[in-house]
Amino acid sequence: MSIIHRKSVTSFAAKVQNRLKKMVKKAGYSSRIHEFRLKGKHPLRLLGTPKDPWAGSLEAGSHILFNRFYCEGRVLRNPDEENGEWQQGDIWRADNLTPKWQQYLHSFCWLRDLNRVVDRNAARIKAITLTRHWLESFDHWHDLAWDADIIGRRITNWMAYAPLILDTNDLIYRSKLLNCLARQARHLYHVGDDQLRGLRRMQAIGGLIIAGLYVPYGERWLKKGTGLLKAALVQEILADGGIMSRSPEELYRILRDILMVRASFEAMGHKIPKALDDAVGCMIPMLKNLLHGDGKLALFNGSSEQSKRDIAAVFAFADDFKDEMPQADGEKSGFRRLAHDPLTVIVDAGPPADTDISDNSHAGTLSFEMSDGKQRVIVNCGSASSLPDMMESDIHNLSRATAAHSTVVLNDKNSSEIRKDGLIGNGPTWVKCTRTSKKGHSLLEASHDGYLSRFGIIHHRTFYMNDKGDDLRGEDILERRKNSSEKPRFDVRFHIHPDITITRQGATDRLLLRLPTSEYWQFQCSGGALALEESLYLEEGIQNSRQIVVSGTAEDKNIVIKWSLHRIEHNN
Repeated sequence: MSIIHRKSVTSFAAKVQNRLKKMVKKAGYSSRIHEFRLKGKHPLRLLGTPKDPWAGSLEAGSHILFNRFYCEGRVLRNPDEENGEWQQGDIWRADNLTPKWQQYLHSFCWLRDLNRVVDRNAARIKAITLTRHWLESFDHWHDLAWDADIIGRRITNWMAYAPLILDTNDLIYRSKLLNCLARQARHLYHVGDDQLRGLRRMQAIGGLIIAGLYVPYGERWLKKGTGLLKAALVQEILADGGIMSRSPEELYRILRDILMVRASFEAMGHKIPKALDDAVGCMIPMLKNLLHGDGKLALFNGSSEQSKRDIAAVFAFADDFKDEMPQADGEKSGFRRLAHDPLTVIVDAGPPADTDISDNSHAGTLSFEMSDGKQRVIVNCGSASSLPDMMESDIHNLSRATAAHSTVVLNDKNSSEIRKDGLIGNGPTWVKCTRTSKKGHSLLEASHDGYLSRFGIIHHRTFYMNDKGDDLRGEDILERRKNSSEKPRFDVRFHIHPDITITRQGATDRLLLRLPTSEYWQFQCSGGALALEESLYLEEGIQNSRQIVVSGTAEDKNIVIKWSLHRIEHNN
């Protein structure tokens, strides 16, 4: 049996102390003393450029050529221009952009998209124009543009796409850009990873290492960056290849970053740190563990499906690991996979991430997703990150709620508290999980205490999958551990992918789920009242969908709800 414990919630005093530390650090970064520390040898060229194996978006690159920006399905238009275009350096003077758009712009990750444009000369001119105007406004420390993780991403993108932004006869501009590059690296050298966590920490460290490898006189940066990387890999990457933040998308993005760093060590003739190889060797199988049959990510803890092409590129980029990788079991990270071709079930059998790194965490403990081949059947609602900004703010917290996940909800309350500051507060303090397999049959038993303090109830959930991949059975037990006058309502929710058609079979507790391939699954349940309700699926905008709900009242000491999904032959 594996048990994953969650740390207690950060105290109010600790929150105040952390805010004060940040204020003091920012004051120091804007001081003349720190500006003096950023002076040093002026590089005249680069020693090389790192390879970025992930292709950008031609559509997004075309938008940039026409003075608009496009990211995750959203177009950023200039509200002060009738045609919505951003002229010259207007984009860098805009003061009403959301933090996400600012991070996207200042990280220069849009260079990847611009690099896809067929008209190479037009792309080069646009890239140089935008970079020149950025230097006019942000050559010195800035509160957001010079955050350690933003600098790390910007250095990496400037280096990878140096042919776009340095291919010019304007020697003054080239000199200013290279000097700014070195000054940003010195800033990272002095601030380190700036006490960041997770993906942001890796982005800051990655930028420092990339600068140390490819910028002349960067030996000190490389040495410090390598030391920071070794420490971060120990603290952020779990033994099974999962990560502390428990976000599949963040795992994917961290892996992309460190693979690029690893390739750069090798390309520049440096020995790859063993800790880096060890981490990649564990993370690759864990990423595979979190993919459905369509080759895209499961939707847990703020993740979106991501590009199948880009995910496949990760495995191609790490091809030399394919014969060495162990089987991922998910005991440490809490994601457990049951699979027998073509059926795949992925279960969130862990508590939310610790409070200080829980900004992407959802209250979805013991939720699951199921796919049949390339078709998703049972899903979670997903992440609101791809929605327009105003709409995202309204739906974001709803998408993080327990009710937006395929699991049990009591009294329509979240199993984990979603605080006003966006972090996860009180919730499950432990999640237990046991897995057994015999002759191709798999059994997964899990439980959590997220509802114990409020309702005196422990939620137990069991999954069984047969050896043919055509029979999935589940059991939810609500065990009363403490006496309580409140008898909460329970809802066992199964969110259904929008591509699936659901019909009720007469007055029975049976439903027929029809896949686009004309295959059928029959859903059956006992222990509660069966209903069909509306739902939403937050991939590629907002899609209307349905959800199966099994409801009742937890009046007895133990409530047992049984459900099953069987693939069946159906004659129309």
